[in-house]
Amino acid sequence: MSVLNILFVGSDDVARSIAKKSDSRDVDNYIYKDLKEDSSFSTISILRPNNYPEKPKPFFTALTVSDFGIIEVGKVDATFGEIIVSMSCAGIKDGLIIINPSEGEWVDDNQVKALLQQAGLPNWEFVENDGVIIREKLIGVLNKIEPNDDEGFVVAVDQAFTVKGVGLVAVGHVQSGKVNKHDDIIFAGSEGNAIARSLQVMDLDVDVANLGDRVGLALRTAGAFREDLLGKGSILADSENRFEIQANSKFKLNKAAFQKNDLAVGDVVHFCSDLQFVVGRITENNEELKIEWDFPIVLNKSSQRNPLIIQLEAKPRIMGFGSF
Repeated sequence: MSVLNILFVGSDDVARSIAKKSDSRDVDNYIYKDLKEDSSFSTISILRPNNYPEKPKPFFTALTVSDFGIIEVGKVDATFGEIIVSMSCAGIKDGLIIINPSEGEWVDDNQVKALLQQAGLPNWEFVENDGVIIREKLIGVLNKIEPNDDEGFVVAVDQAFTVKGVGLVAVGHVQSGKVNKHDDIIFAGSEGNAIARSLQVMDLDVDVANLGDRVGLALRTAGAFREDLLGKGSILADSENRFEIQANSKFKLNKAAFQKNDLAVGDVVHFCSDLQFVVGRITENNEELKIEWDFPIVLNKSSQRNPLIIQLEAKPRIMGFGSF
């Protein structure tokens, strides 16, 4: 079973024309199951951040669990520029553009194409505003995803809670590898360990959660496993070799396209990766940046996505991505 996680920036109406709405919080989730002849299915999962651009955090964190992008272009403005630059910085090289001008607006296709090129997204494709056509395009992308045979796993946690009769449950995205029922689990930054008592994907009990799946893990904990610290942005893995914890970091900033602002010592920035959104302050700025974080960050060594560096006071807010 393959999963295509899509970051969609646009209207609820267009998202609903592609897939069925299944969840709504700070990020709306829309699901379409592509049934196969053998009764198995692959999944299109659309993530639509709410209240963007006023509330940027859900948009940036959704970037860190997405593999494909769709943008509904109502007008060409600074927000559109921030969206395409952010997609590029995150490494989302493929996507669809839907031209759907807002009332009183006119969108020039050629201008949009030129901006995509400048932002580093030359492979994005224009598609008409038709949910059936868009869905067929996405199924084509979905069918090209190769089976994942990687051993071990990294899961970025979205939420954690206790269920009566079940115990501790963590819900998150499989960012690397695949999780098996009864696998041993390490919580980055916490001593002790846990065992995956059971797994759920799409509200179904499964024995394996694959790369890209949004999985619910019922955990049986042992030792000094810090349940009280488990929450959004926590990282679960099969081995300590999968991640690195840093209280301060030194890295090269790959500056975003269109970004004219420069960072300076004393500036406050955010690290965004694997659903983490951690604030830090720059202490050195030479060939590399040195940043002290308010809370230790976790670097997923097997991640295929770029860790984003964001400054909420800047325009655009995406400064670029870090090479750690």
